[in-house]
Parts: sequence; structure tokens; C-alpha cells
Amino acid sequence: MKTGFIGKAFAIMLTLAIFFSVAMAQSSGSLKEVKIKTTVTKQDSKDKIETVVDLLKGVKETNLKIEDKMLTVKFDPKEISSAMIVYTINTIGYDAEVMEEKDCVETTSTN
Repeated sequence: MKTGFIGKAFAIMLTLAIFFSVAMAQSSGSLKEVKIKTTVTKQDSKDKIETVVDLLKGVKETNLKIEDKMLTVKFDPKEISSAMIVYTINTIGYDAEVMEEKDCVETTSTN
């Protein structure tokens, strides 16, 4: 009898924890957008940088244009900084420099 009560109490606590985690994540606010100048000249380098940066915690979107060697990254500043993104790019063998950083409005679609 006590096991049933403890199990139900645990399930309720877990449900509440998940609910509040999701609510906090949704209201955690604004993203930042950074434009980073790189030394990319080839498609495979572009793919490598986008893949590695996409894997960083807090990065929401990446887009690297080979024509102007500019990487645009949308990220959550509570989880990662633009300096850490640049450091990561440098670590995998490419030069990178922040050209612009600004707040961006996160768009959400309603289906």
C-alpha cells in the first residue's frame, strides 16, 4: 500500500519537474545572432564547421556562406557565448573573428 503511494508521489513530482523545465525553456527569452568571418574556401570545410558548431549546446541554427566566408549563428547566450563558438572554430583549424553580434527575435510557428 505504501509502495503505491510513493510511486504515485514520485510520478507527480517527476511530471511537475518536467512541466516547469519545459516552461522555463520556452520563456528563457531571446536568442542572439552572431556573424563570424572565417577562412572557409571549400564545401567540405563549410560542412565541417556547420556540423561542429551545430553540435554545441545552445546553438540553434548555423548558416555559412562560402562566397563571403561568413558564418551566421543563432544561439542561446545563457548556454554558450560567441567567444566559445569562435574558439571551437579555431580549435578545428580555421580562423574566425566576430564581425557583428546582436539580439534576434525568435520566430515560432503555430501549426
